[in-house]
Amino acid sequence: MTKTMIAKALKDPEALKRELWGWYIYDFANSAFGNSAGGMFIPLLVEGLGTEYAWSQQGSTRPKPCSELEGENRRLTDCVRCVEGYGDRLITIDPITGAERHVDTEILRLPGGIQPTSFFFTMLCISVVFQVVVFITVASLGDYGNYRRRGLVVSSTIGALATCCYIFVPISASLYWLGGLLVIIANVSLGVSLVFYNSYLPLMVKDSTMVREAEAAAASGMVGEDEVRAAQEKVSSEYSSNGVMWGYIGGSACLALSLLVVVALTLSGVSSRWTLGIGCMLSGVWWLVFSVYAFARLPERPGPPLPQGSNLLSMGWIRTYRLLAHVAKNQPQTGWFLVLFFFFSDGYTTIATVSVLFASRELCMGILPLAGMSLLVPVFAAVGGYACYKFQMYSKWSTKGILVLNLFLLAWLPLWGCVGFFSSSIGLRTQPEMLLLAVWFGLFLGSASAYGRALFSELIPEGHEADMFALFEITDKGSSWLGPLVASVILQMTGKIRPVLIYLLCAMVLPALLLHRLDLSEVIKSARTRTGTDSDKGEGEGIELLIKQGGGAD
Repeated sequence: MTKTMIAKALKDPEALKRELWGWYIYDFANSAFGNSAGGMFIPLLVEGLGTEYAWSQQGSTRPKPCSELEGENRRLTDCVRCVEGYGDRLITIDPITGAERHVDTEILRLPGGIQPTSFFFTMLCISVVFQVVVFITVASLGDYGNYRRRGLVVSSTIGALATCCYIFVPISASLYWLGGLLVIIANVSLGVSLVFYNSYLPLMVKDSTMVREAEAAAASGMVGEDEVRAAQEKVSSEYSSNGVMWGYIGGSACLALSLLVVVALTLSGVSSRWTLGIGCMLSGVWWLVFSVYAFARLPERPGPPLPQGSNLLSMGWIRTYRLLAHVAKNQPQTGWFLVLFFFFSDGYTTIATVSVLFASRELCMGILPLAGMSLLVPVFAAVGGYACYKFQMYSKWSTKGILVLNLFLLAWLPLWGCVGFFSSSIGLRTQPEMLLLAVWFGLFLGSASAYGRALFSELIPEGHEADMFALFEITDKGSSWLGPLVASVILQMTGKIRPVLIYLLCAMVLPALLLHRLDLSEVIKSARTRTGTDSDKGEGEGIELLIKQGGGAD
C-alpha cells in the first residue's frame, strides 16, 4: 500500500466518531425487538391467544384453574394447576384414599392440527425462509450507490411499524394468526436491516486511527502485516463489542419501561393479552424513534454505480451464487466457519427463543418472574461483552479463542437442563435455577455474538462487505429455522420442551470443538492484503470480476 492510497483512506476522526455513535444507537434501537417484544411479549401473546382459541374450538369443557376453586372453597378435583418443573397438570382426588394426583392435560390443537406453542415456532421457521429470499435479493445492493443506508432505513422502518401493529392482535383470540404473520414481517425486516447495518463495520475499522497508523507504518516498512492485522482485529473486536453492549443496554431499558407499563395496567385490571399487546407496541415505538436518531448520524457510504443493464431482482441471486462458488473454491476455511456458525448461532438463538415459553409453561413463572429473567439476560450480556473485551486485551487471546471459550461456557446451560431428565429436584426444575442460568446465559451470549461478528469481519475482502455480511446473515438468521423446527416437532410429538435441550447441547459443543481446530490465520492474512481479487490469477477471474458478471447478467 502506497502513501497516496493511505491518504485517500483517511477519514476525519470526528466524522468517524459521529458515524460510530449512529452505528451503536441503531443496535440500541433495534434490540427492543429481540430483547423485549420478540424475546418476551410476542411469544406469550401468540401462544396465549392460540391456546384460548384452541379451547374454544375443542368442543370440550375447559377445566377450571384450581385457584378459582380455592377461592370458592370447593374441592380441588378435575382442575388445572401449574406444577413447578412439570407445567400445567390436571389435578384429581382419589375417591378412596383421598390422595391428590396430577396427570397431563388434554393436548390442544389449532386448525390444521398444530399445537398453540408449536404454531409460534412454526411461524419463526417460515419467517426464516422469507429472510433468506429477501437477503439474497436485496442485500448485495449495499455495495452499490447509496443503497447501503437506504436499505437500512427502509427495512428498519417496516420492521418497527409491524411491531407496533401488535396493538391490534388482542382484539380477538381468533387473531392469533395475525400475531404469527407480524412475526414474519418484523423478523424478516430486522434481519435485512442488520445486513446493511453490519456492512458498515469493516469500513469503520479501516477508517479508524489505529488501523490507519498501522497501515502507514507498514507502508514505510517500519512494521509488518502482522501488526496491521493485530490492529484491525483489536478495533473490530472493540467496535463489535461496544455495539452489542449498547444493544443490550437499549433492549434492557426498553424492556424495563415496557414492564412498568404492563404491571401498572395489570394492577388497574387490564387483561393480560392487552397488556402484552401494549408491551409489543412500545417496543416498536422504541425501535422507530431511536433508529431515526441513528440514521441522522450514519453516512451514505456510497459504492460504485449499479452495472449497466443489471436486473435488480436477479443480481443478488447471481452475485450470491458466484460468491458462494468463490468461497467454496478459494476460501474453504471461510466456508467451514460459516457452516459451524450456522449451527452454534442456531443453538444460542434457540435458547433465547424457547426460554420464556419453557419458564412460563414448565416452571410456572408469572409475568413478574419472567420480567426479571428477561431483564437479567441483556443486563449481564452487556457486562459480559465488556468483560470479555477487557479479558482479551489483557490475555492477548485471539478473537477465535474468545469465541470458542464463550461457546463452551454457554453449553453448560443445556447440559444442566439435561440433568432434569434424571432428577425431579434439580436440572431446570425450579424457578431460582432458571434465574441463575439467565445470568450465566447473559454473561456469555453478548460476547459470543460480538466475537462471532468480529471474527467474520476479519475474513472479508475489502469492497465486498455487504455481500459477505449477506452470507453471514443468511447463515445466522438462516439457521434460525432449525431450532424452532426441532422444538415444534418435539412439542407436537410429546407436548414437552425439555427434550430440545439435547439438541441445544450438541449444537453448542460440537461446533465449538471443530472451530477450535479450524485454522483461519491464512484467510485473515489474505483478506487484509488484497482488495477482493484472487492473488492467483492463473486459477481464474478474481472475485471482483465474478461479482460484476453476476450484476450485469440477465
